[in-house]
Amino acid sequence: MKKGLMGFVFVSSLFLTACTFGDSTESQLTDVLSNVYEQEKGYRDAQTELAKLEKEEQTTFNQVMELTQKDKEQVTKLAGELEASVSKRVTLIEQESNSMENAETSLSGFEDILKESKDDESKVLKELRTALEARYESHENVSKEYLVLTELQQKLYDLLPKEETEQAVLQEQVVLVNEQNEKVQSAIESFNDSTKEVNELKKTVYSTLSSEK
Repeated sequence: MKKGLMGFVFVSSLFLTACTFGDSTESQLTDVLSNVYEQEKGYRDAQTELAKLEKEEQTTFNQVMELTQKDKEQVTKLAGELEASVSKRVTLIEQESNSMENAETSLSGFEDILKESKDDESKVLKELRTALEARYESHENVSKEYLVLTELQQKLYDLLPKEETEQAVLQEQVVLVNEQNEKVQSAIESFNDSTKEVNELKKTVYSTLSSEK
């Protein structure tokens, strides 16, 4: 039986831009991006907790798979721990989503910068804003796929302690979980790529703004 049942959400974060001073476009952009970074704190905190829970949950699931129905009391106990862990992860992914939604709202700060920027500056600033928006859209997909995964895991854990659960039914649910896990991993990879793109584009934007002085 395959046992790789966790999404393991290790995803990339934005780099915090070094602060600049004055009323320049660079300074205004730094203020906006710093605000975005601060709004994403809930996302970063949730990531840390999710990673911890997923590792512990995987270990517990493996322990259950080593038991038999003769150990029904222990199976029931561990299955309860697994279900409780799923509930915690759902709460964390919702916290993470709220944090990212708030951060996306902070992108409105680009409007004031664009009003005062030159043509060349405006072009790269719009590219950065578009890349950031795409990143939040990508994260929304991660959350959607991850929540589907938790629903399937919850159903699997619910089957574990039931004596009437046939091995074929259990195996079928494991397959569904693993298939969804692959979708989660794909969504995570896309999000990581979009985050890397934003971080690289930020360097380009600051280089352009600096050369415009």
